[in-house]
Amino acid sequence: MKKVWVGLGLLLLLLTAGCGVQRHATKSSRASTSASSRQVSASQKTSSVPQTPLAKLKVRSKDTLVYAPFGDSLSVGLFADKKASRFTSLFTQQLGQLTGKTVTEAGIAEVGKTATNLGVPALSGLVAQQPDVVTIEFGTNDAVGGATPSTLAAYRQALTTIVTTLQEKTTAQLILMTTWSPNNGPYAAADLKFDAVVKEIGRSYHVPVADLATIWQGHDDVTGPAGITIPDFAANGPRDTFHPNQQGHDQIAALLIKILEE
Repeated sequence: MKKVWVGLGLLLLLLTAGCGVQRHATKSSRASTSASSRQVSASQKTSSVPQTPLAKLKVRSKDTLVYAPFGDSLSVGLFADKKASRFTSLFTQQLGQLTGKTVTEAGIAEVGKTATNLGVPALSGLVAQQPDVVTIEFGTNDAVGGATPSTLAAYRQALTTIVTTLQEKTTAQLILMTTWSPNNGPYAAADLKFDAVVKEIGRSYHVPVADLATIWQGHDDVTGPAGITIPDFAANGPRDTFHPNQQGHDQIAALLIKILEE
């Protein structure tokens, strides 16, 4: 009889020990599941935070980025104090500092050109540069003929072609730029109508827009004074009261960086 009681005692001890192990294992499993859930939740929160264009450029698997300004005389650099301080060059330097990468400046820009007579025809050449960032700056010369329905329609079609082609054939971060005008300039009213087209296309194709009217409208100090010949741009004549001066170029570069940081 003693043997029976001893046997039953041992069996109870084993069962009790087994239940303890099982409870411990269940508790560990729950703790592990809970920790895993917290990690997934944290990961989801991190991934749900929208990345700025600048952050996306930083993590590109390239040590060198190509910036391609695409536009008219503004993108050529008229009339900064020198080529090295035009907005495209300043933007290139600042982009390199902020991304920690080497940034080279390529691009296509010509004085007096429009979205239709340079922008669309030059697209294949721009795509061949394999740009990482493109500023699209057309409209100032397009607006010289006035904001008639036909000129606005032609501009809208050309700018749409430029944006959609670059989105399809490159991985570049695009930035649309509105027109440039001196404060109360002769084409200011037409410029603002062209700007409305730029903003419309920006919304439709999810491209950020740098609104240059925030720089020139109501400000007389971002153009001129006229008559000063700048060695780097001597072939284009002396500085005028239309194109941005150095202060204007500084502010354009700062606005482009702000767009990338938003």
